[in-house]
Amino acid sequence: MTKTKSTFSPQTIALQGWLRPELTPVKANVDYSRFKEDLDRISANLRDGWLEAMAIEHALEDMPADAPQGARARRAEWAVFALRAEVLRHLLGLPSFRAYSRMLAGSDLLTDFCGVRTLEGIKWTSKSTLERASKLFDEAGLERLNRLLAELVGNDDWSATLGLEERVDATVCLMDTTCLEANVHHPVDWLLLKDIGVTLLKAVGLIRREGLVCRMPGGPEQAWRDLNRLCMEMTHSRRKKDAGKIRKRVLRKMKALTGRIAEHARRHRDRLVSEGASTRWTLREAANIVARIDDRLALLPEAVRQAHERMIGGRPVDSRDKILSAHEREIEVIVRGKAGRETEFGNALFISESSDGFIFDYKLYRRGAPADAVKLTESLERQQAFQIDQPIEEVVGDRAFQTKATARALEEAGIIDSNCPKDPAELKRRMEDPRFRQSQKRRGSTEARIAILKNNGGGRVCRAKGFDNRATAVGWGVLSHNLWWIARKIRERREEEESKAA
Repeated sequence: MTKTKSTFSPQTIALQGWLRPELTPVKANVDYSRFKEDLDRISANLRDGWLEAMAIEHALEDMPADAPQGARARRAEWAVFALRAEVLRHLLGLPSFRAYSRMLAGSDLLTDFCGVRTLEGIKWTSKSTLERASKLFDEAGLERLNRLLAELVGNDDWSATLGLEERVDATVCLMDTTCLEANVHHPVDWLLLKDIGVTLLKAVGLIRREGLVCRMPGGPEQAWRDLNRLCMEMTHSRRKKDAGKIRKRVLRKMKALTGRIAEHARRHRDRLVSEGASTRWTLREAANIVARIDDRLALLPEAVRQAHERMIGGRPVDSRDKILSAHEREIEVIVRGKAGRETEFGNALFISESSDGFIFDYKLYRRGAPADAVKLTESLERQQAFQIDQPIEEVVGDRAFQTKATARALEEAGIIDSNCPKDPAELKRRMEDPRFRQSQKRRGSTEARIAILKNNGGGRVCRAKGFDNRATAVGWGVLSHNLWWIARKIRERREEEESKAA
């Protein structure tokens, strides 16, 4: 297959490297030595693999062409730091920004990797700086970075720049999907009202502390106590006789209380709009509070209608129209059929890895994700557009990917269909083929690859708030995983050679 040269041409901006002292030698610690070796390899790959150059290009997109060279250089330096700092945070297991700030400031090795260690001291390690750096790249920017890395490892000439002896085998695609769960509690209708009420009361409390007070008997504290009392009453009602009637009565009280809370929030919101200049807040801070109140006020009538339909009317609500969380709007119910967990609440995540474990393609879907067979077709279109030397020869997936349309499309493209058949008799027949049997055996390891990606840092990828932030977290997770994968492969090859030589 003939491939053209990559269309990416990095901009040339000279960045002056900081003078810094040597790292403190660490004796008799093999784990530290391996970690340092991996970081050194990742650092070299970020620099020599054009990833830093692409990060600089991304950061300079919104700057005017006639901007001073000094400002462009500072922006480029910030882009390199943001790339390295966020990759390192994922490699370390996604600590909180506060913990990461302490960890980074206290380590010469980590600050040296991020390029913020100088003769004068260590810079750019506060938690607010690290949090701001994590937002420099959006989902599209990370997709470009991951595609560039995939194209580098998939070509003989370019893979050598990363330290690999040969390109990564991209002929076999092992595909799977999972649910990237959102950090929400189980969707309960009356808890949805409670979440909306609490958010409104918190906003009212902030406004009142700035001296913008409207008449509210008992203040937000009394309304909060009343709301908690109704929640406890609703919780304990299931143990009583006529639990259904009690729950309906409590829900009616909760609807009335959240209505009063909404009215108080509306009046405080209006006063903040008219007298916000008298507070200590900036225009942006005041606008954030107003937007938060407006969002919950717009959501409350629909939440009340949903709770009334399900709890009082006893009528189901279609999943497409159901509100699952007051804080996460772009999640959906995903039926998994697992033991002890029939359904999960989040977004569908698709990944495609090579037979060696390099993740070539991924996608996090918003609400209304297509069927797995459609995800397979979309992934093949994305991967076939990559500038790599090897065409895709085989696709391996579970039963969800096996359809007549998929089989026909793969046959027309000349790709071996090793998806698991739905018909048990057909599966038994195909298991006699050694290649198919080996492919299905290898497919089980893709579950482990998903677990590594999802549960990095104790599941903190799933804890990201909002779909855009979760999609960005997935992109960072794939990038850091693939960089670590390359570094580990090179280190293991060196250790094997040294072992043979010994």
